[in-house]
Amino acid sequence: MRPAARTVKKETKKIKLKKALTVANIQNQKIEYVALTGSWFEALGKPQNRGLWFVYGDSGSGKSSYLMQMAKEFAGTMKVLYNLLEEETDDSDYIKRTELFSMHEVADKFHTVSYTLDELDAYLEKPNRPGAVFIDSLVYATKDWERWYAFKKKWAHKVILVVSAHAKGKNPKTDFEDRVRFDAKMKIFVSGYLAVCQGRTIGANGGTFIVYQEGYEKLRGAS
Repeated sequence: MRPAARTVKKETKKIKLKKALTVANIQNQKIEYVALTGSWFEALGKPQNRGLWFVYGDSGSGKSSYLMQMAKEFAGTMKVLYNLLEEETDDSDYIKRTELFSMHEVADKFHTVSYTLDELDAYLEKPNRPGAVFIDSLVYATKDWERWYAFKKKWAHKVILVVSAHAKGKNPKTDFEDRVRFDAKMKIFVSGYLAVCQGRTIGANGGTFIVYQEGYEKLRGAS
């Protein structure tokens, strides 16, 4: 006669659910915005002071100059960390951009590093983290979606993450970069010294920002 089969009791892991929010809960939350000025406010309005920003453009489009000007605008109200990966910190082009846009005027709020993604993660764990972090450019930090998404999920609700990417035509150059664009809150395409916002917050002028007036006019045949 066979012995009776032993019943194995499965332990079920209790899942702790977050509280469901009412409409009042949602609407009464305190939201902080970036205090943009001048042409930046006209182009981007009042974006929230967190989230992923994706800036992309082809070589020679004015993208690097746009990023530097954006970093300076942010540094007017918050600490900015510029993670320079595509160039070296002693690259003459980068040095000239800091001079061209008078970055010495925000020297106490603007710093440049060249960190791996792991090093950047460790830096952001420190007290008094910056309010905005630029990664120039994304594929030099990682090309792995899972690794990037984990980093973004950890930090994009605490700081503004601005990543730059290359373009092929009007689209990001690689599938990875395109996937990151899709996930971004703010999407900005730079071409011919004109930056156009395709994101969720757009200013009164329709989201356009002229990066370099003389170059912009020359390309369009203005006298």
